Amino acid sequence: MDKLKSKQESTNGKMDSFFGDRSIVISSKKRKEIKNNPLINNLYITDIGYYPHAVHHFRRREKGIDEHILIYCTNGSGIIQLDGQSYLIESNCYFIIPAHKTHLYRASENEPWSIYWIHFGGNKSNLFKKYFGRIIAIKAGTNARINDRIDLFNEILTALELGFSKENTEFANLLLNSLLASFFYMETYRASKGYVSSNPVDQAIFFMQKNLNKHIKISNIANHVQLSESHLSKIFRNKTGSSPIDYFISLKMQEAIRLLTNKSLRIKEVAFALGYEDPFYFSRLFKKHIGSSPGTFVRTIKSKSS
Repeated sequence: MDKLKSKQESTNGKMDSFFGDRSIVISSKKRKEIKNNPLINNLYITDIGYYPHAVHHFRRREKGIDEHILIYCTNGSGIIQLDGQSYLIESNCYFIIPAHKTHLYRASENEPWSIYWIHFGGNKSNLFKKYFGRIIAIKAGTNARINDRIDLFNEILTALELGFSKENTEFANLLLNSLLASFFYMETYRASKGYVSSNPVDQAIFFMQKNLNKHIKISNIANHVQLSESHLSKIFRNKTGSSPIDYFISLKMQEAIRLLTNKSLRIKEVAFALGYEDPFYFSRLFKKHIGSSPGTFVRTIKSKSS
């Protein structure tokens, strides 16, 4: 029976029917239009859906498919087999099956999973390979934004259920960028809503943001996150590509731009507001990080707005 389902699926699409399920399969004709649309052809959806309490849900694809498959389990559990290795997917976990890979997946018999799933492709999709082929857990909690992510899924589904007009299709595929970002950049996804991460690097950055008007040292930051200076510097560079102090200066220069453009403060006033007693030293730092002196920057902004 499973072999029959697998063969039928390749030509007839999805056959499953679960109470409350939603699914969209983009036709081959519409896929060609998407691939010829430069606005969305680098990252696009071919199939998307939601299967609640998916009893007996099963797929086997000996040659895989042309797109990557993201499976996001919100309840229950299931098994994914990829290249002969089995993975147990539980609630608040996701897994991405790479395109063209032999795979099998099925819901647990005792606690069938509820899953949101999406098939996506395009040249940009291949840039996220580091997230493929492994279980990634989404830590639950009041700041997890799990419902916001589910809302994104449902918005895409609803847009496509309205019909495959050019506007609906573009909207859904552009929203795919936000949906994937919510998986791939979870800490930033939460922080952008004002939620503070427990990650020491994020905690360090939050500390920096609260002290832009001060002169702080690496020792101050390390003490705040309760790490040694060397360990903090290592993990900070691994995550951001920058040292903590350089990152702090960049945040200051970002704030300097805001003060120069929005507050119409003089350069000397901006320097003092950011904890620099020497305006000339501030100007040198500004030029190093921004590429022009504060005075040149202000004149350029004014000329563009005139």
